[in-house]
Amino acid sequence: MRFFTFLLFLSLCFNCKNAQSEQLVADDTSDVSAISTKDFREFKVLDSKYIDNEAMWQPFEKDLKDFTEEVYNNLKSFILEQDIPTIQQHILHQKLSYEDLVKFYLYRIRKYDRENELSLNSVISLNPNVIKEAKGFDKVKNIYAQPNSKEKFMRSLYGMPILLKDNVNTKGMPTTAGAVALQHNATDDAFIVERLKEKGAIILGKANLSEWAYYFCGDCPSGYSAIGGQTLNPYGRRIMDTGGSSSGSGVAVAANFAVAAIGSETSGSILSPASQNSVVGLKPTIGLVSRSGIVPISSTLDTAGPMAKNVTDTAILLDAIFGYDKTDSKSINLSRIAIILLTIWGLVL
Repeated sequence: MRFFTFLLFLSLCFNCKNAQSEQLVADDTSDVSAISTKDFREFKVLDSKYIDNEAMWQPFEKDLKDFTEEVYNNLKSFILEQDIPTIQQHILHQKLSYEDLVKFYLYRIRKYDRENELSLNSVISLNPNVIKEAKGFDKVKNIYAQPNSKEKFMRSLYGMPILLKDNVNTKGMPTTAGAVALQHNATDDAFIVERLKEKGAIILGKANLSEWAYYFCGDCPSGYSAIGGQTLNPYGRRIMDTGGSSSGSGVAVAANFAVAAIGSETSGSILSPASQNSVVGLKPTIGLVSRSGIVPISSTLDTAGPMAKNVTDTAILLDAIFGYDKTDSKSINLSRIAIILLTIWGLVL
């Protein structure tokens, strides 16, 4: 864990967030004179023609009925812009629950993400069982927070809602890569999703992306897909580019729609939206993170990677998803490499 944190401090450049979280989502009339004198691009299509917003929220109608604006406002200080260890501490001190955390993000996504003047179009689909799963984590959290394992627990993904770029296979939700051709594509979990679940993460939903990870149209705007519509930058809606192709992941993290997100990169698809949306993103060394179950572009350049609000959370997420996958020809067996290095070191001595 400390190794990954140290590695990230050496390799990442990240920007400070000066705007308050609730000022993050800018409308079309915001003063952006310091950024641009005109709209960044006249988008031909903004909203998705394929997402039924009412159907998307129907599974949560009953559970969110009593989650009011007052409840939402009371939880802000415990969640907005907080890192994972801080959120875990708030939960241990019973200031909020995993159920509260999930409902907070769902409420915020519904409020800001689609079909209103502040919509960002960063989320394609939601896990219909996510509240039920969060309630289950609340029931057993004390087992994992014993004094002898408290530090490890505080830096774990246990109960943390994570969004996945929608080219990552996930059981129970379609994996579309943003394309209509894959609108009803049902799969099992990708290797990294299995790893996330083993570490206790809650899969909140799927994030929008540049369709086919930006490999279908060189002239199309970053962050557009037929399924998800046009993703918009929360720091300058319709003014600043979102970066691609993990645009939905970057926007969702910046807008506090999840604790963190998974993106994928061939060449710049994590780093660009991380930079454009002022979050932390890392493209891992090829082979450190499995590519099995992720819609591909390049057999030598593709990799999934973490995106989060800060270096600490990015390291925690990377620690959860890395691991040897025998079905991925580029996967690195770190234990085997360690044995080889120790053997060489012994021979040298």
